[in-house]
Amino acid sequence: MTSSWRINDQELTYVKELLGSGFPGSAGSSFVGRLEKAFTEKFGCSYAISFTNGTATLHSALVAAGVGAGDEVIVPPLTMSSTAFAVLHAQAVPVFADVDAETFLLDPQSVRERITPRTRAIMPVSLYGLPPDMDALMAIAREHHLVVIEDDAQCFLGTYKNRLAGTLGHLASFSFQNSKHMTCGEGGMVITSNPKYAEELRRFSSLGYGLVSAEPGKSKIDKKTIVHPSFKRHVSLGFNYRLSDICAAVALAQFEKLDQFVEWRRKTAAAFAAVVKNCPWLKPQKVPADCTSSYWAYAVRLAVDDTKLSWQAFYDKFVEFGGEGFYGAWSLSYLEPVFQSGRYGRYAPGLCPVAETLQPRLIQFKTNYGDQESIDRQAQALARTIRHFDAC
Repeated sequence: MTSSWRINDQELTYVKELLGSGFPGSAGSSFVGRLEKAFTEKFGCSYAISFTNGTATLHSALVAAGVGAGDEVIVPPLTMSSTAFAVLHAQAVPVFADVDAETFLLDPQSVRERITPRTRAIMPVSLYGLPPDMDALMAIAREHHLVVIEDDAQCFLGTYKNRLAGTLGHLASFSFQNSKHMTCGEGGMVITSNPKYAEELRRFSSLGYGLVSAEPGKSKIDKKTIVHPSFKRHVSLGFNYRLSDICAAVALAQFEKLDQFVEWRRKTAAAFAAVVKNCPWLKPQKVPADCTSSYWAYAVRLAVDDTKLSWQAFYDKFVEFGGEGFYGAWSLSYLEPVFQSGRYGRYAPGLCPVAETLQPRLIQFKTNYGDQESIDRQAQALARTIRHFDAC
């Protein structure tokens, strides 16, 4: 049916089922409701609210947590800038804390140093599939009465001290964008066990409708009241962030295969790790003994001076030897032109020195392979590349 190893007849079956039903009006019986229920069961949480994308999830989680104009939210600079953009969408101020040199994740000590009386939330990112030091971050949050929103866009089924990423903070956001562990093209989910947050999430995603409930398909108001011309619908400002049922049908099929998808990414990462383990100038992201990564990417740092080996030279040779290529890390969010414009505050180079040192030297190998032959081919290309530069 398709050339993508992640898509098979299961997605098509669900889409056909939806089209055959004529798009049922009740979210509780729709694929949206089924997808949300599946998330609550998998993660052992009370509520799951679906969204149109993984930036809307973060924006809505911040609003649900009470973050607003002038509040500060601590975020890492080393990640996709959507994390910081969501803070701006909530009319708040992104405050960038530095990262750990070995895990590449938000450094709790740097977070502590960035807290001010205006700090309202911390939004750590589980970069490349690895959860950060959540016990330390939650302790800081308790001390300062802050909300912790996990950005787990790159981390489906990663664990921290035998707990699933997504169950560690007060709320957690997942993305279904097409590079993620599961996809429906675009989409996202927020999970929480806090009923107040869940209700605010549902309302904010639904144009501020007062009748919505945290539970899918349930209304607080009877239909007789809703149809009357005197009925007032909008009790607060909200966005139209709801996930479509057809996207939910695809996402549900993907979610039911999630364990398989993560296993293939871990197999790919293991193949890269076996090649890299004896290379002193390639330093992989450190995975602490009490964590597991779901390896959205296999990330390594070029631990050699740029005059001896440039990022570009390594990329070119990897492709020459049969590799599919890889990605560099995103420019640090506060060094992007939008933040350097001064419109959203003053963010000068030197703000997060560890992240600034890491970012130009990071290599993100893709792990999105679903057969052993493809994995072996990428690992062999990496091995040849390492041997080439060792011989130089």
